[in-house]
Amino acid sequence: MDDIQDRNTNDGKNAVPIPFIRREELARPKDEQAWTDRGNAAAQAGNYEEAEEAFEQAVALSPADGRARYNLALAQQCLQDYGAAVAGYRRAIDLDPQLIDAYINLGNVYSELGLHREALETFQLAMELAPDNDEICLSVGEAYRIQNLFQDAIQAYRQALILNPENIAAADSLRDTRERVNDQLRRLMEQERRIDADPADPSRYAELASLYLDMRRYDEALSTANQMLSLDPDGRAGYDMLAAVYEQMDDRDQAAETYARIVAMDPDDAEAWEHLGTWRSLQGNLEESVNAYARSVDLEPQRITARFSLAEAYYDAERYDEALAVFQGLIESGQSDLLQGEDVAAAYAGLADTYNALGRYDDAIKTAQELLERSEDDPDGYYQLATAYDGLGRLDEAVENYHSAIVSDPLNADYYNDLADTLRKAKRYEEAIEVGQQAIAMDPSMLIAYETLAQIYTEMNRPEDAAAVMRQVEALRSMDEGGED
Repeated sequence: MDDIQDRNTNDGKNAVPIPFIRREELARPKDEQAWTDRGNAAAQAGNYEEAEEAFEQAVALSPADGRARYNLALAQQCLQDYGAAVAGYRRAIDLDPQLIDAYINLGNVYSELGLHREALETFQLAMELAPDNDEICLSVGEAYRIQNLFQDAIQAYRQALILNPENIAAADSLRDTRERVNDQLRRLMEQERRIDADPADPSRYAELASLYLDMRRYDEALSTANQMLSLDPDGRAGYDMLAAVYEQMDDRDQAAETYARIVAMDPDDAEAWEHLGTWRSLQGNLEESVNAYARSVDLEPQRITARFSLAEAYYDAERYDEALAVFQGLIESGQSDLLQGEDVAAAYAGLADTYNALGRYDDAIKTAQELLERSEDDPDGYYQLATAYDGLGRLDEAVENYHSAIVSDPLNADYYNDLADTLRKAKRYEEAIEVGQQAIAMDPSMLIAYETLAQIYTEMNRPEDAAAVMRQVEALRSMDEGGED
């Protein structure tokens, strides 16, 4: 296609996708090839809606063909239906792990969605397949740069220029990133001079520690925060900085202990109690998490984030009646205009989810319907409806609402897995396999998706396929155990 031959990879934004894959040279079933040809012709004419419809037919006829999935995802990308495109590219890669164009386009879509870590991981996978591709190296550099990982970005740009000295975009990005690094170093040196002028002033160390955090130089940031504490052991500033460093490092144990010390120093700080609740939750310490969130809400009853977190902590601790009370209170806050927009929708979704957990399916249906009346096409509304219908054994209605949830949020692997399980219950096994495989493609680390797929194969009397899937489960569990060690 002439209009999409040159791909702009400078920053991942508005990147023109890799062209549709033509397959005239491949032996294809006649009808499937006819749909592919029709899709390519429509895409050539810029009619991506018609191309999408044609490629959907091609996929229906050849669901295990990664290239057919790729073409459909590309049409969806051109229509800016990015969620569907991500799901399609991931499934295409799952079916054909060597399909490098799918990695490149997927990385670009992730960049469009602001999912920069996912974009980086995807471009790195593409680089493993094509280490001599300078454009992929450039994309890796852009993904690093947007996350302020400047040294890594510089290395990627240099590699792009090694592979292709004429890559102007890589040269420009390298020059810009180098200037950003130099600016950071200038600010660092200036702050060091300010500290030298008054080394007893803890506040000057705080600015230095913040600069180190921006540069991802965590050891220096920790050392500087500890220097603040040595100068003012009873002051908050040093502990606040220490907490900020541990948070950015995602060190849940040290972050939790630091916030525990902060609330001991200042027991009326609602924000600090909320942070403590978050890190206790991440530690898996549900009881202390609940207590911390409850304390935050007691101190500041209108602190909406803490109230949501308290409700979710009650839910995780299976204290469902208490979770109901908090979610209902949040909904009442919405009715009195203390809660707005997405927060109101989240409160209804949380309430419906809790009703489902209690087996109060009729109440869940009513609540989910109220959510959808307020927020049309809300994926959580459809998902909670589907869950409730599933619980009542109304499987066709459950399937319909799971599909609606996926249309509204195609990136949620849980939706695919639960739909696969419901299709299994309805004995719609071939559909269940397809959706279960999509769940795994969306989240390859999702153990329950493999288990669902294995159960489907077992009920279909395909023990070898079930055993192969369970071997994947055991391999993933072994990897998790190894990581914990």
